[in-house]
Amino acid sequence: MYSKIPLLISLLAWGFMAFLLINLSFYNQPSITDDFCFGWMGREYGIFLGAYHYYSGWSGRYFADFLLHLNPLVFSTSFEHFKWGTIALIFIGFANGYYFLKNVFQLPHNNPNLWILSFISQAVCWYTIPGLFQLFYWFSGHYYYLSFHLAILFIHVYFYCSKPIIRATLLSCIIFCLIGSSEISMIMFSGIFWPFQLYTAWKQKKIKLETMLFFMVWGISIGLVLLSPGNKVRAPKHIDYIKGLTESVLNFGMLLKIYVKSPLIWVFNLVLFVSVEKPKKQYLLSFKEILGLLILFLFSYFLTFVPMALALGEDFIPDRIQSLILMYLIFGFGYLFVWVKFKVGQMAPSTLVISQISLVVLFLSLLFFNKNSKQFYDEWRFDKAKNYANENARRFNSILKSNNQHMTIPEIKNKNSMFFMEELSADPKHLWCKCIANYYGKSDIHVLK
Repeated sequence: MYSKIPLLISLLAWGFMAFLLINLSFYNQPSITDDFCFGWMGREYGIFLGAYHYYSGWSGRYFADFLLHLNPLVFSTSFEHFKWGTIALIFIGFANGYYFLKNVFQLPHNNPNLWILSFISQAVCWYTIPGLFQLFYWFSGHYYYLSFHLAILFIHVYFYCSKPIIRATLLSCIIFCLIGSSEISMIMFSGIFWPFQLYTAWKQKKIKLETMLFFMVWGISIGLVLLSPGNKVRAPKHIDYIKGLTESVLNFGMLLKIYVKSPLIWVFNLVLFVSVEKPKKQYLLSFKEILGLLILFLFSYFLTFVPMALALGEDFIPDRIQSLILMYLIFGFGYLFVWVKFKVGQMAPSTLVISQISLVVLFLSLLFFNKNSKQFYDEWRFDKAKNYANENARRFNSILKSNNQHMTIPEIKNKNSMFFMEELSADPKHLWCKCIANYYGKSDIHVLK
């Protein structure tokens, strides 16, 4: 009986944010930032040709370009379909994490520890990452969360798929998609995976055929990103590397501060520590190997500034990218706790249950002081998202139903919602105004200040 208590509490902690995410998703709206541009391009040129135009004129992220042109606006002018993106991310994240944990710790489906870890591992990301809204509600930001789960899926298949043909095919496809999803994932994956592969080949005194296949797929994918015409168009003429590296150091310090100061992350690590059973020994690295991976991670992080600067002209790291890196930190340091647990050994069953109950109760109680939970609860409780969505929908319905070619729409009044990201410009030549005008077949659209 007592063994089910931590399972029920972990379900409650996960379910609280899942409830808010799903309920608020029904008020989700396309953002004027990018969404209408992708919607218009996808509807005008088709998914693949639209993605190619973006690859040629804006970004070398070929897989992200494809995903972004699956925007619901391509298929319908109704905003109702934007809720499915959030719901899909919740399901994909949970299923990917569940099967990863199941195979790592060799737990059956009916083991409570498997479900406890699955609920808490997804919940800790929801409650701690600073860019939760952008990842789960902004369609043009979904691919950051997906790129993280592509990395988890790669590790899963790499270690736990034993059928050679299926394994090689899946891993090659994941590498191709992962490299083309974001510059951050491209550098972080490349900077860690290939030194690990070379180290493995050195230990085994041979290079496997699949390793050469992965290298070929990786080389082609890297070339598609770095040599894309879109990156050349978007690249700035002057890059302040010193400022960019300084910002990278400051941002990394901020991420470490978020990690270290987050009690939820430490409680998650302790839940992981007390709950896991010993994984297979061959998947546990030596201290020197762990230190090497940590150094590679840090080196890769600072190296990410280079493609961001060259391809995007950015010398800062926005919330959505900070969230992506923070999830890698949570995943990586979680492994360290598993490694320590292997060295320490198993706990007595009675101690395990008491520890689990105490920790998941603490995790749940900390939600009352959590920034994300309070923000999302306020959005739902005080109808902030609902009021914004209703007002914004009325504005765009007026555009859809109007026969006028020159449209002036009022400013949004309900701006105290996190769903309000940016207002339209009073200049009809602004990119967002032009994209919306093109999408609705108007000559020009702008906001009345």
